[in-house]
Amino acid sequence: MANKLTKTSASARFSLSEVQEALLWVTDNEPWHRCWSCDARKGQPSHEFCGECGARFTPRRYRAELHQTAQSGMLLELYKNSKIAGNLLQLPETYETLETPQGIVVMAKPIDGSTFAPLSAHDGLLLARAVFRAARDLYRAGYQLGHLNPADVVFQIDGTVALRAAPQLTAVNTTEAAVMQHVVDVLGSFVEVPRITRRFDIADADVNPLLNIIADVRAGIITTLDDCCIQVETALVPYESRRWMRMVVAAISENGRKRTSNEDSVLMYSTTWLRDGNNYAVGLFGVADGMGGHAAGEVASATAIQALFEHLIAGNVASLSNPHFASDVAGVVQCIDDAMQFANTRVIQEAQRLGNNMGTTLTMTLVLGDVAYIANIGDSRTYIWRDDQLRRITSDHSLVMKLVELEHIAEDEIYTHPHRNGVLKSLGVASVAEVDIYVERLRPNDVLMLCSDGLWELVRDHDIATMFRHSTNPDAVVKSLVNAANKAGGDDNISVVLVRCESDGR
Repeated sequence: MANKLTKTSASARFSLSEVQEALLWVTDNEPWHRCWSCDARKGQPSHEFCGECGARFTPRRYRAELHQTAQSGMLLELYKNSKIAGNLLQLPETYETLETPQGIVVMAKPIDGSTFAPLSAHDGLLLARAVFRAARDLYRAGYQLGHLNPADVVFQIDGTVALRAAPQLTAVNTTEAAVMQHVVDVLGSFVEVPRITRRFDIADADVNPLLNIIADVRAGIITTLDDCCIQVETALVPYESRRWMRMVVAAISENGRKRTSNEDSVLMYSTTWLRDGNNYAVGLFGVADGMGGHAAGEVASATAIQALFEHLIAGNVASLSNPHFASDVAGVVQCIDDAMQFANTRVIQEAQRLGNNMGTTLTMTLVLGDVAYIANIGDSRTYIWRDDQLRRITSDHSLVMKLVELEHIAEDEIYTHPHRNGVLKSLGVASVAEVDIYVERLRPNDVLMLCSDGLWELVRDHDIATMFRHSTNPDAVVKSLVNAANKAGGDDNISVVLVRCESDGR
């Protein structure tokens, strides 16, 4: 093995769940022994936080595998095998091992994130690219991935895939055809439409090319892993070919009927460069909802919006003007995160200067040609209207949404819950802002909608969809949305930005 494994006898420190197909969960009940974040091992029973990185010592669950021998799963330490490229698929890495009467329990290093199913057509193909390539490289090196639990497959924002566990990773003991069947079984769980619609592109469900590839593998029409990789790459071409579009923007921000001041701030910026004979459009849009009361909330939201523009546009204009930068997911995400942290610091500094306790939500969209990067903190939202369907892209950082995720309340109850205004994350509260970032490939006729809770709490999603169906004019839709929120009571400030993407016609 590449590394000598640390073996720990299972005791009261660890709680093990029931083993299912060699998989289980392990809970560390004494997490001060070893920090999950930085791996420091200097904690004491009385410590609440890690002295090295500051992470809280709370009981934490780890995905784990049960093995009788060192010839499978994480015990192989295959991620260190130089024969395997592994650039798109990250195999699980061993965190710690436990000796139990049943065998060796191998805990995996923590991986944050979850994969929503089904994926959009583009994301499904990116997942297939990573898994098929890894399966091919493993097979050539004399190994096979075997069956995977879909819950242990984490599709990441940069298009790579990480595995929490891979218990059936072994030396090859089956045919290439069987390996392909294992892969498509896993992929099928991410593209086949379930009964409950979650966060995905409904329009892609019936035309997803990955479904055709899966069907051809199952029917024996595609017979090698090389052919699988070729078919996926071919299917990806139209998704990764640039579309030239222009943006039509409309926005309104007003007090509402019951507020005497407006604590929301709105950002609308767009420009166009002529690149390679085409109009390359760039836009930055944002809605911030300030908190802290009059003379504080509006300052917080305006400070965040100004800082976002200053850092992201003024600080990165050379990169943003280059169409190739739009496809550098890691680079753009880093720029956006840096800008959000800069805005967070600015809000904190302004609060300290004024001597008050203020903060702000912020949802923003950076459009680079035909790619939209969306960042969010708090409970302002970004939606996309596509092919007669409205889909919420962002997830609220609120108490009621957390209760929904924990299945304590139904999602419909968030509109009437007594704690619906409880925001768990915002700019200006902590030294590091925990921001969600999403990526959407845009199509002609898509409409992005950014709004504060003053809109979405009073105008339900199905009513918003009805207004989009009645008109394709952004100005008309914005006015209808704000009028509907006011008619429903206008309890809060109302801010809406609509960005309609239209074909450039070139």
